Amino acid sequence: MLMTGGQAVVETLDAWGVDVVFGIPGVHTLVLYDALYEHPRIRHVTTRHEQGAGFMADGYARASGRVGVALTTTGPAAVNALTPIGEAHAESSPVLLICSGPTDETNGTDAGVLHDMRDQFGTLFSVTGRGQRVSRVEEIPDALSEGFEAMKYGRPRPYIFEVPLDVFKEEADVNIDEPAHRPPHKPEEVALDAAAEMIQSARKPVLIAGGGTQDASDDVIKLAKKLGLPVAVTANGQGAVPADHPLLVRGEAMNKCLNEADVVLAVGTRLGFRFEQMWKGTPEKLIHLDIDPEVIGRSFEPDVALIGDAGAGLRGLCARLDGVKTAWDVSDSVSQAQVSGQWEEKPFPELLGILRDVLDRDAVVVNDMTMISYQARRHFPVYQPRTFLSPTVYGTLGFSMPAAVGAKIACPDKQVVSLCGDGGFMYTATELSTAVQQGISLPVVLCNDNTYDAIKRAQDRECDGRNIAVELANPDFVMFAQSFGMRSVRVTNGQGFGEALEEALQAEGPTLIEVFVPEYA
Repeated sequence: MLMTGGQAVVETLDAWGVDVVFGIPGVHTLVLYDALYEHPRIRHVTTRHEQGAGFMADGYARASGRVGVALTTTGPAAVNALTPIGEAHAESSPVLLICSGPTDETNGTDAGVLHDMRDQFGTLFSVTGRGQRVSRVEEIPDALSEGFEAMKYGRPRPYIFEVPLDVFKEEADVNIDEPAHRPPHKPEEVALDAAAEMIQSARKPVLIAGGGTQDASDDVIKLAKKLGLPVAVTANGQGAVPADHPLLVRGEAMNKCLNEADVVLAVGTRLGFRFEQMWKGTPEKLIHLDIDPEVIGRSFEPDVALIGDAGAGLRGLCARLDGVKTAWDVSDSVSQAQVSGQWEEKPFPELLGILRDVLDRDAVVVNDMTMISYQARRHFPVYQPRTFLSPTVYGTLGFSMPAAVGAKIACPDKQVVSLCGDGGFMYTATELSTAVQQGISLPVVLCNDNTYDAIKRAQDRECDGRNIAVELANPDFVMFAQSFGMRSVRVTNGQGFGEALEEALQAEGPTLIEVFVPEYA
């Protein structure tokens, strides 16, 4: 069929089931947007900054498990999206960035054309390590499909797809085939046999569920129940096992189990810095199951390496194991479903407790990098997969609110809440306009102390209280939100917060709930 490069991109997205894209049009992407005009199945969400578009695509991807798509034009627009792309890469989130690029003739020539930069594709590719730049319209369907296949069947990390601005405009005969779906990759049988034998002979095996188990929650729980395994979840694995499940271990109980274990089965996790700190030496015996062969052996050399999909691998192990009797005392070492650790200070325990009481079990909570978010990562009970989104590894500010917009668009029937502080909120505050324009019900809980509080605390600890550059001159956030035409309220106590949250969840549009922390405390 004869079509432009822009049409070829849109029709390939459609073939892969994409129903939402996030972005801002530019003069270099007019043909792409013309192909989206009144498209019957793909909805475009206009953002106020490309960083917001990237975070929304990330929130959409994490909440739904589907690929999130962000569209940008050339040069500054593409580079604006690098922060959310870096965030998606660090947290293994499948975000597709489609951007226009310079023509082959002007690429890297420093000719002074509009949006000229030294090496756009190389700059973007340096963050993701994967992507393609095409040179002909005919290349678009296969090249774009390769990106989808990499994100769907490999480790779900972001992918860069650059189309020169003249290729967007050109026409060619293009065939777009239906995607050839294939089953998840299963680890090799001999490796599964070896892993099962090791678990079968263990007295105190432990399972670690990482972010790669978010879509294998049932398989994690089935194996754990069958064997009486205690399960520890990583920061990105929260929700794979409900917080009130009797086999979940957290805090000191987790440390105790891991250090007593004679076999550790790590699934869907890179076993990064936290586990290097936790184990003074190495695990006694380690079975490592992951879709990405590059993470296996990076921190700890496994006794058995299982390369494949988490669910397929767990089902393969479960079929091989029967009648295993572990030495764990579920009523003692593995007693869990309790909040562990120490709260830093008020009002965060009360706020998070109210939040958990008011929300449904499957509500999605989207964090930022702020004091209440740090506390939520340690203490907030998460009951279902893909319901706790956080910038844990990359640690970018400004993630929460736009990512929550994307999560709500992905899951319109679920409650979604953005949890942020005043510093991070201001990074992407203009995306309130997007939330209003989309008419989504979204409570934005903004804890305001007019300070970069986490940095101030670090200065107090490490610089003997010599505080510099941490005091903030903020706007009146209630009036700020109202200027976008949205509901807003300021609260100073738990009762007021609970009432405001319940009202916000029932509202047709977004609501800003400012929790003014100095008055609260």
